[in-house]
Amino acid sequence: MKVQINLKVSPKADAASAFELVVGAEDTVLSAKERIAAAQLVAFPEHDLVLDGGVLEASRRLSECGVKDGSALDFVVRATEASLVKQLVELLQARDLSSDELGLLYCYKHGVSINQALKSLGCDVKFQEFLKTQKQFLVENGLVRLAREESKLKPISVKEEVRAILEAAGGSLNISEVCSKFVQKFNTSISDVVGVRPAEFLEKERDLFVVTGFGLVSLKGAVPELPPGLGSPNGRDGVPPWSRARPAPEVSSPPAPVPTAEASVPVDGQQYLELHNKISGRSFNSKVAQTLNDIVDIVCERLFLKAEHVVKGGAVGKGTAIMGVPEAEVVLFLAGMPAASIGKWLPPLLKAAGVVLNEHLGAEHATDIRVTDHSLKLTAKGLVKVDLRFSPTFASYGEALEALRMQGPETRRLLAAAFAKEKVQFIGKQPGQVKVTIRLLKWWRDQQQWSSDFTRPSDDILELVAVYSAVQTKAADQHAAVANAMSLMARFEELRVVWSNYYGKDDIWAPLLRHRPLLMDPTNPYVNVADPQVFNAEELIKLAKATHFFW
Repeated sequence: MKVQINLKVSPKADAASAFELVVGAEDTVLSAKERIAAAQLVAFPEHDLVLDGGVLEASRRLSECGVKDGSALDFVVRATEASLVKQLVELLQARDLSSDELGLLYCYKHGVSINQALKSLGCDVKFQEFLKTQKQFLVENGLVRLAREESKLKPISVKEEVRAILEAAGGSLNISEVCSKFVQKFNTSISDVVGVRPAEFLEKERDLFVVTGFGLVSLKGAVPELPPGLGSPNGRDGVPPWSRARPAPEVSSPPAPVPTAEASVPVDGQQYLELHNKISGRSFNSKVAQTLNDIVDIVCERLFLKAEHVVKGGAVGKGTAIMGVPEAEVVLFLAGMPAASIGKWLPPLLKAAGVVLNEHLGAEHATDIRVTDHSLKLTAKGLVKVDLRFSPTFASYGEALEALRMQGPETRRLLAAAFAKEKVQFIGKQPGQVKVTIRLLKWWRDQQQWSSDFTRPSDDILELVAVYSAVQTKAADQHAAVANAMSLMARFEELRVVWSNYYGKDDIWAPLLRHRPLLMDPTNPYVNVADPQVFNAEELIKLAKATHFFW
């Protein structure tokens, strides 16, 4: 049934706003209140649902309270300065923060920017001015601290806390995950307590911890498992690439037989392999991978965000980077953030994160920090372009898929980062020779002159062309593999590729099936990576037909 909700916040704030809400007769008052608070980004916990002047009991069903189709209910939020101050005091229990850091932490915890919270109270002053009017806070030298002596930070044994975190995780974790879990518990970072970077601190505590070059820390005696795509001589997760099943796309014509066994990259096609070794050497890959690990550690510490986990993707995360300044995607998965209202909480969160990183990351760590509609971009140490994104946490891939199914196109675009892990896995599971082909195609792309970003093929397009070509053909060497991929790009407008790795054909958003060309994202059934609205393939087709790989 459909009811009208009149949102009433503070007598000082703007006039009440009204909207419609679909509820079930068997829904409880409490569940309805939670939905309204999440949808309207209400940060204050004290609120009532009122019908005909009477406050409804939280435990009762709506039907029992007389709510029916067409009913008008008041959602009354008791927003007070005291409740806001209480929320801020809780965030300052662990350590002193700058006003920007405090605002960012508030936005994460309550899903509302601090300016929105002040507006709900009818306050038109700046946040710093508000803090100065409250006796519970002292603002000195750019830091906000609690005025009460008993609220000072209690001594923390970082060594023992990290030991507990590792024991709970089975003995080994990525250092960035350790930092994230530490922040979750104390609202402060390891580096702020010990005065040095976490990796340096852990390396000194050799009696208890072992730090590997893969960004892992383990309790002494525990055997760490190599992180995906880094250092494993056999490929991803230590499984030989030729023992894995390759992804099979559904296409309009029957695909060629897929071989069940693969050999490692063949020795012939020597000119291609020599070029590959120049553009993707071991030292380069180690350097950019370590740079990405370092910037993730620093960002997780400085943002004070309680990320449940972090996924590193893009060319660096997938292991398909080439010389130059490769791109990487970093997705922080945040607990408790509502997927349906990501369009409301993400912009203020990105803006606040941008302010904090600009203030705390020196040029030696990051440059060119800027906020876009859906991410925060920066360049790490001049070596890696990083696209930092935030996503709600989902219990499973299926739950994330269902969340997208319930939303419109714009919200789906913002939620696409939820599939970061699956995107990395899709490329990570490819045989070694396919990754070589991907890197060679990226090199070829970078040698061409493109009129704009609209006509330049993305990493995603080149990766999927290489994978699809490998599925359809059995190239004898890299010369043949590259030639097959170039032939596909020369006929790019004919592509119609639907993958079957994570979702079925019936899951695909129907309008996409009318697209030409069609090159589906193998993890997201709502994205055609070759969508003519975001990529014009004319230059790619022309260059693939007219140019040679080697001049």
